[in-house]
Amino acid sequence: MNTNEKSSEKVIEYVETRILAGKLKVDDRLPAERELAQLLNVSRTAVREGIRLLEVMGVVESRQGSGNYISGHFDQTLEQVLTIMYALDDLRYDEIREFRYAVERQALVLAVRNADKKGRQALQEHLNGMLHAETEEEQAECDRMLHLTLVEMSANRLVIANYAALTRTINRFIHDVRRQIRDQSPADFEAFQTCHRQLVEAVVTGSLELGKDALDRHFTYIAQDIDT
Repeated sequence: MNTNEKSSEKVIEYVETRILAGKLKVDDRLPAERELAQLLNVSRTAVREGIRLLEVMGVVESRQGSGNYISGHFDQTLEQVLTIMYALDDLRYDEIREFRYAVERQALVLAVRNADKKGRQALQEHLNGMLHAETEEEQAECDRMLHLTLVEMSANRLVIANYAALTRTINRFIHDVRRQIRDQSPADFEAFQTCHRQLVEAVVTGSLELGKDALDRHFTYIAQDIDT
């Protein structure tokens, strides 16, 4: 590690420490490069490198002619980082499925509590599309959007970011899951569809227990048909 890299870490540590202490918040302006260099006893080159790394991390954004500010775009950065981590870690599908189940179960709890008219309508529209769309591709897309809408209704940024990263990894499985369940057992596929109906009904009516039961059975069908 060269001197500039070590010095740039001082800049990152300075910003991190002040954020954790509550002294820097979203939209707060950072000191000018010259001021930071003097404050931390580093070169302006090191300051610029530290700021650049913080921008890549999504912590800081540069505003032309105004300076550097604490960014509020953490969700997008977290989603990008998690997507890459999941892809690189060569996770088994059953590991992804288990984590997806945990995320969706918590999202369901929050969605039932936070559900509004717009969210309920969106769920119904995606359910209708999943049940009645003309092609398997359209049905799979509506299936994906149904689950994504439910997660977004949680209104929890960490839950949403984790799920968004997961779905980039699992999207290619959704069509295969539906086709395999349908091919292996039409009765199981109809029951799988019913899980989605009841999941939407649970959110619309505020019945958490019905939603948990539907979600449990949904992932049971996925596990028995795909993991094997």
